[in-house]
Amino acid sequence: MPIQSAFTLTANEVFTTLANMYISQQVFADNLGNHQTLVDKARVDGSMYGDTKLYYSTDVLESHEWTGDLEASNLLSLDRPKDPEVQAIKLDVFRQIRLTIDNYLTKRGFSTEGAFGDFNSVMLGWLRETKRVYDGTLYNTFIGTDESSVGKQQLTITTNAGGNSTGENIARSMADLFTDMGDYTTDYNDYGHLRSYGEEQIKVIWNAKFVNAVKKIDLPSIFHNEALESTFVGDVIPSKYFGIPLTSSNISTYSASTPTTGKPINSGTGAYTPGTNNANGTVRALYETSVTISSTTYHVFPGQEIPAGATVKAGGDFELGTVYIEDATIICKVLVKLPPIMSSFEAGTVFFNGRSLTENHYLTWGHNSLAHLKNYPIITIREVKAA
Repeated sequence: MPIQSAFTLTANEVFTTLANMYISQQVFADNLGNHQTLVDKARVDGSMYGDTKLYYSTDVLESHEWTGDLEASNLLSLDRPKDPEVQAIKLDVFRQIRLTIDNYLTKRGFSTEGAFGDFNSVMLGWLRETKRVYDGTLYNTFIGTDESSVGKQQLTITTNAGGNSTGENIARSMADLFTDMGDYTTDYNDYGHLRSYGEEQIKVIWNAKFVNAVKKIDLPSIFHNEALESTFVGDVIPSKYFGIPLTSSNISTYSASTPTTGKPINSGTGAYTPGTNNANGTVRALYETSVTISSTTYHVFPGQEIPAGATVKAGGDFELGTVYIEDATIICKVLVKLPPIMSSFEAGTVFFNGRSLTENHYLTWGHNSLAHLKNYPIITIREVKAA
């Protein structure tokens, strides 16, 4: 039986056998007013040949005392450098977006050729727009949840300390960090190689919650210091993207037999129980996926909250390592080089089915599994509130 339209025609007020016609039909095309640009800054060239990029990291050499004529006996000695560290970034993720349209039966639901053309045009445009949503949310989520514990890549800033504003504490701590990163140090990369970073190289990815509060409240009203204000430049992403992935090693920290504040996962069933207004905490997806909970199917993009009642456990609705709990204490991430995202290929194809008079459109592409480059820092800075 055909499904009745949500909007039925109104019976004519004079002739009962007639119905009043639709005045017009408009298909909204301004659906995504802003795309995150962080992922676009991180793009690197890929290839359809091969699947791996290798990144080599070398360390500083050593100087030695020179002993003049005594050095002659060492002429044939070899002083090779240490083996370089090698990191592989592999193109191993493949995705496809699918859409079926037609130019026959669907057309009967529109009053004009223009309205029908607008509808098909918007739907076809969603192929590329959906990929941009995927890329942007995947990358933002990765940046907000990826961490390193090597060296000094885990830092805290005590806010509201010493009678200073939050903005002043953050700005001065960041200035101190930039100075330390500019020195010769082994503290800010995973290999422990000696490095120094110019301030112009440093990239800060801010949690919008902090940078907006500082820029809109603290800086204008508390102090007007251009040097401090310049600290708060960089990319800003919404606070929902910052968090801690739930894994087998930490799931017990966020679980309880009766979920409560900071423990939104039921330790017995694995069920996500956010509580009223997410009082227990918010768990979000790391990857795009569809799940069915109590006969209802949900589709979530990276960064979107998972459905309440979904299980997070081995063999559950969400496997461990595919979701994260939002962490409201993360102020920002500090990097020197953005983790690369490269494309293997991108192909748009169409298949016309002559029997059903339909067109199947496909957008297929590949990209690498995201990982930070170990030669460069990925510093996570968290807030600790003064007592």
